[in-house]
Amino acid sequence: MIEILADTSALVSLEIKHLIILASKHIHFYISEGIREELMDIAEFDDVHGRSARDVLKLVHSHIITVQSMPAREEHTQNIDRVEAEVLTLSESGDYDYIITDDVKALPYIKSVSKVKVLTSAFVIRLLYDINALSRQEALNSIKEISASSDWYGGILETISNRYFED
Repeated sequence: MIEILADTSALVSLEIKHLIILASKHIHFYISEGIREELMDIAEFDDVHGRSARDVLKLVHSHIITVQSMPAREEHTQNIDRVEAEVLTLSESGDYDYIITDDVKALPYIKSVSKVKVLTSAFVIRLLYDINALSRQEALNSIKEISASSDWYGGILETISNRYFED
């Protein structure tokens, strides 16, 4: 089982296409308490992200996603938001394989200090493709639909996501 610490942005992105439950057969997702709280705030909105956050919270309640509590290290909170700092701090205290985040502002800092590999949510989509849980077309369509729903078009996340499928 692959152990992944995820932030809010990555989970909301993946759940736009209901991919977390599919991935949970191979990945155990972990979040911080702050991520859970942030998901609750987003769930209040009546849009695609609100629906996605509500669906992620259902996965938390059914223990498909595990919540762990650990205060963020102060040095991290000086460089990134508290919830991403909590995830980074958790990564220092456990045996995790990856951190996934779609927060392009936090990504450079997290990559620069993390002892585990830091990737975007598109990594999970590529993994699902690699294990034949998604066809290539389904994977590319997922990225396209997430891009459209999350204002990724033309941005760094769309570019990063498409690189996962360059052969």
